[in-house]
Amino acid sequence: MGHKQHRQQWDVIVVGGGVSGVTAATAAARNGADTLLVEKDAALGGTMATCLVGPMMTFHSYREQVIAGLAQEVVSRLMALHASPGHILDTSGYVATITPFDAEALRLVAQRMVLEAGAQVLYHSTVVDVAMGGESLQGVVIQHKGGRETLQARVVVDASGDADVAYQAGAPCEYGRPVDGLVQPVSLMFKVAGWDKGVFTAYALQHPEVLRLGPEGVAPYARQHLVAVCGFVDALQDSIARGELPLKREHVLFFNTQRPSEVIVNMSRVMEVDVLDPWDMSCAETLAREQVFAILEFLRRHVPGFADAYLVSSGARVGIRESRRVVGEYMLTAEDVLTARRFPDAIARSAYPIDIHALSANQAGDYDRKLAAGESYDIPYRCLVPQRVDGLLVAGRCISTTVEAHASTRVSPTCMAFGQAAGTAAALAVKKGIQPRQLDSQELRSVLVQQGALLR
Repeated sequence: MGHKQHRQQWDVIVVGGGVSGVTAATAAARNGADTLLVEKDAALGGTMATCLVGPMMTFHSYREQVIAGLAQEVVSRLMALHASPGHILDTSGYVATITPFDAEALRLVAQRMVLEAGAQVLYHSTVVDVAMGGESLQGVVIQHKGGRETLQARVVVDASGDADVAYQAGAPCEYGRPVDGLVQPVSLMFKVAGWDKGVFTAYALQHPEVLRLGPEGVAPYARQHLVAVCGFVDALQDSIARGELPLKREHVLFFNTQRPSEVIVNMSRVMEVDVLDPWDMSCAETLAREQVFAILEFLRRHVPGFADAYLVSSGARVGIRESRRVVGEYMLTAEDVLTARRFPDAIARSAYPIDIHALSANQAGDYDRKLAAGESYDIPYRCLVPQRVDGLLVAGRCISTTVEAHASTRVSPTCMAFGQAAGTAAALAVKKGIQPRQLDSQELRSVLVQQGALLR
């Protein structure tokens, strides 16, 4: 089998093949940079592809689409493969729209986008160190079956999710909430088939009081092919109190995939986990898998439509909501999010709420704060530029935010927008022979608008 030339020097290296890394590598290559994407697993798409994290939410602020560009291209390509219905109403009322998709097709779409752009992908490789020249990052050291090697780049984009490159390069990072260092809980997502939407819908129309509903009430459940379900609080809490469910969770939560008889369940929850400690994470994986089977049994007994449902698959590993956050040239705050703040160097927009799952058993419940109806906020380029270290940009959930703002920016559509901005900025910096922090943000914005990213 033929393969591309094995070499050590690149214009741009993107570390992490999740959706932010995919859009970063695609953007960098399309803008003329010789680009390599390094991924530890054997497929692109990250937690959305391998951990069943879905649906995407949300591209919209009420009726206005605020995220487009490469993120929308991912969705459009999925739709062309009949692997997504596109953006549909969130029947649970939490956000304006959700975007169901098929995880296997996402792997293919991500791979095609990166390779068609002219970038190269290196799988089965983990970054274990960095190459520095003073305070400038000059490359990364990777470990794979062939041993260790150093790959050099003029700009590195850290899309690792955990800010692994930034941390090893000496960029300042934060972890957890200031008071006790706790991060959001981890969850093991799982896919169930054989769910009977007809049975569920009949029940929902008779008992709307058990559901969290949007502005249109229960009516969308009857007319919409695919749905998002949140509710059944009393049944869930009774089961937890009786010791049938070994977890703390406020409500039942599940979403259709692109098929009406198939759902992704987001209910597993392991709290007080140090996501950077493999021993802690090993315990979390064990607990979460026990939870999956207990949750499925609960759903069969207490939630209409699940009587004949069966487990198809669970995530390859638990999904991590929160880890390290880089301290950048600007740190986005909760006030910025909730007041729908605008920035002159904005490279993306979002309308996702501040969504903090209960961090410990002592916490009363989840913490949610939504923007005013129809509002969205900007994310400035400076949030992608780490302090102190040159030759480096960050994308995905490790950008520079406070704990609260991170709870809004961490979702997949926004992370894809960060990836496109970081990859574009990296290519422009290489082309001009300057550091990413020296890049004119207005020029970057102009290119992003030109290339289809939605910005005011």
